Amino acid sequence: MSRVAIFASYDKNGIVHDYVISYLKRLKRVAEKIIFISDNNAKNEEIKKLSDLVVFSDFTPHGEYDFGSYKRGYQYAMKHGLLEEADELVLCNDSCFSVMDFDDMFAQMSRRSCDFWGVTDSIEIQYHLQSYFLVFKKNVFTHKEFANFLNSVVRQDNVNDVIKNYEIALTPFLQNINFTSGVFIKHQEKINPTMKPITLLEQNIPLIKRKVFVLQDACIENVRSLLFKLKKEHRDSYIDICIYYKKTFSRFSPLVLPYSFCKVKRFLYQKKISKSGKLIVKICKVPVQLFVKS
Repeated sequence: MSRVAIFASYDKNGIVHDYVISYLKRLKRVAEKIIFISDNNAKNEEIKKLSDLVVFSDFTPHGEYDFGSYKRGYQYAMKHGLLEEADELVLCNDSCFSVMDFDDMFAQMSRRSCDFWGVTDSIEIQYHLQSYFLVFKKNVFTHKEFANFLNSVVRQDNVNDVIKNYEIALTPFLQNINFTSGVFIKHQEKINPTMKPITLLEQNIPLIKRKVFVLQDACIENVRSLLFKLKKEHRDSYIDICIYYKKTFSRFSPLVLPYSFCKVKRFLYQKKISKSGKLIVKICKVPVQLFVKS
């Protein structure tokens, strides 16, 4: 099975992080040709990190998010004939950490009857395959309507408009022209399935969203339990995650998550006015001063 993958990336500092390299190495096991499109500039030393992993890379700001990178990668692949011998086209992005190989997932999906598929689906807002990892068979990626959809991608005002107009719209768009969709792990809950990363790991999903480690409303499972599980079962990926967040946030991350700092601060120091008008100051939850409000 011959595959071409388009990998969409963005980093405000123009860094190609270790976790991206690990992701690409795993991706290369299932996709012979990888096109890397980044929505930012980068120095030569960063670009050189990709030399043995991709057939083409482009670091040019475009402001169209991941679908803008998918569009540019698809146009490059079509122009240079990279899809002529391909059986499948993969669209994926750097919003996830890869924690295990993709081989088993592709092997399972090759036995299912569908024209395109995703790792997870969602019924949040409307049924759709989530766009962080999508796979299209030849009859789809060579269809003029698929090309028209990608080529019509334009800059949106914000990421929510990207999700609405492209991610959520793509699945019903393809279904309406008689292509059948499939999914590696199907979810029926109305919440975003990526909010349950421990559950996904237990179902052998090879990707975890980056945002579960930094946004409190992006994860409904215990993040520290997730970290312990990764450290025990997927140590290389755990190390990549630690390295990434130490660079991006603080030297304490991910041992102390960014949204945990408020809790730590409240524990170390609290100040409030009681109903009786007293100023109460606590350090480590121990009252140290009591004043009458003047």
